[in-house]
Amino acid sequence: MQAKTRRLAAGFPRATFARMSPEMRQKAMWLLPPAAWFVVFLLVPYLITAYYSFGHMQSYRYVPGFSLANYIRIFSTAPYSGAIAQSAVIGLLTAVFSSLAAYPVAMVMAFCITRPAARSAMYVLVILPWWASYLVKAYAWKTILGPHGILNSLLVDLHLIASPMTILLYNQASVVLTLTYIFTPFAILSIYASLERIPASLLEAAEDLGAGGVQIFWRIILPLSVPGLLAGAVITFALGFGDFVAPALLGGADTLMISTIMINLLGVANDRPLASAIGIIIAGLAFLLIGLMDWAERRVTVRL
Repeated sequence: MQAKTRRLAAGFPRATFARMSPEMRQKAMWLLPPAAWFVVFLLVPYLITAYYSFGHMQSYRYVPGFSLANYIRIFSTAPYSGAIAQSAVIGLLTAVFSSLAAYPVAMVMAFCITRPAARSAMYVLVILPWWASYLVKAYAWKTILGPHGILNSLLVDLHLIASPMTILLYNQASVVLTLTYIFTPFAILSIYASLERIPASLLEAAEDLGAGGVQIFWRIILPLSVPGLLAGAVITFALGFGDFVAPALLGGADTLMISTIMINLLGVANDRPLASAIGIIIAGLAFLLIGLMDWAERRVTVRL
């Protein structure tokens, strides 16, 4: 009986695949690799992280369990809750400034540059910073903002300040500036992808009906670009929220990011359950942002 059951179980996927239509088989073959990638590299690691988050450490050994003590500790203890709040603020500021800097560039790429060669060149210039190392770009801003950096030297040479300023570096503003510079290309490409899908005939029709440039922007271009704007904001927020290189190089003692705490928990304190709980909270925040983005996008679509 057991052998027969095993044979039936082994033949079930094959029989199901044989009953599919050719179109369904082709779709299944195309979906199988990304589904397997999702399960192996996303779902399974998240499940393992969630499993660790409910346990605790005892004498440098992990003890399985089902307790919410790690989550309660995160939201009730100042270093962890404060670091999450500060990381969220830095991520939000990065998203806002990246979107403000990216939108005009994306507008120029989508509407002002008509020649394909010029648009391709502009596209290359946008992604050109990605060819440089992240660490090099962060160190470059440390050189620019440092007491003996380019900016201070220029201000001293112009006699605008008597001595180099130290407030330009090792604070939250320098971290946000660096993250905005590094992550703005993500926002540019996201917004540009939405802007280039706006039909030119729609803008021409608005002009024929007497709409001015400001009206066209506020009533057509901006609403239709909201999906790309929100997507770019979510991407830059997530990258800024979880960054640890820029805060370590340019942040001061008051710039404590949650990623820095996670590194210390895994490498120094050896508290994997608490670090796993923080990771699950960050993942939950990411899903919440995606849900809010989808809700906002649907609201804008309904109004249009």
